[in-house]
Amino acid sequence: MKLPPASRKRAAASHALETLGPVIDGSLCEIHRGGSTRWQLTDRPAGKTRTLYVPAARVREVRQWTANWKKAKELLKELSEASREELRAGDGPAAAAPPPRRTAATSRRNWPPSSARGSHT
Repeated sequence: MKLPPASRKRAAASHALETLGPVIDGSLCEIHRGGSTRWQLTDRPAGKTRTLYVPAARVREVRQWTANWKKAKELLKELSEASREELRAGDGPAAAAPPPRRTAATSRRNWPPSSARGSHT
């Protein structure tokens, strides 16, 4: 079965997101003080700056994590855009069948079922 273009885009972005690896939000900064170099990760959750020391031995790893974070944000935007396209085009599993109609037995007006209603005499 051939998938609609938006569904193929979503599947590709989902797969790429699943295989991305560890992610971390923030900027990796190199700080020079007193003739030595120090690394820290900086971010601003809720507008408040926070920093985290990064050992020199882990800089390469953390740099990859921040790159993964940027890629994850791009992939999430692609997923959102694919969903938007699907909605616009009427593609997708929900478009295949209309929602079931309510019958007298499933109507909210008849809830709870008469068998569950107690007699109040």
